[in-house]
Amino acid sequence: MIKRFASVLLVGLLAACSAPAERTDTVMPTGGPDKATVTNEAECTAVGGQWTQLGRAPVKQCLRQTADAGKACTESEQCEGQCLAPEGSVDGTQVGGTCSVDTNPFGCQQRVRDGVASTICVD
Repeated sequence: MIKRFASVLLVGLLAACSAPAERTDTVMPTGGPDKATVTNEAECTAVGGQWTQLGRAPVKQCLRQTADAGKACTESEQCEGQCLAPEGSVDGTQVGGTCSVDTNPFGCQQRVRDGVASTICVD
């Protein structure tokens, strides 16, 4: 009797764990240069941006060109977009970066954080 109850309980727990959870949240970048400062199409086009899907999630965001593109940086918080390492930089080495040309945080980029190059891929 106990073995049967334990088996039924185990099957029930496994079924509950394997069922996909329904997502009710909205995927929006937060904090630093990735934050979503423009959250709708009208605001986006008003600031000269393009309202488009940037990452893999089916959520549209505002893609804007940055005014500080090419500016020297050591941290992404110093840029409207990202602080990118020079091409050919080795991860973990001290480098000076430049601010990105747009606000797209997605894809694989070699960013600079605290003056150190590091590759990051964002879906």
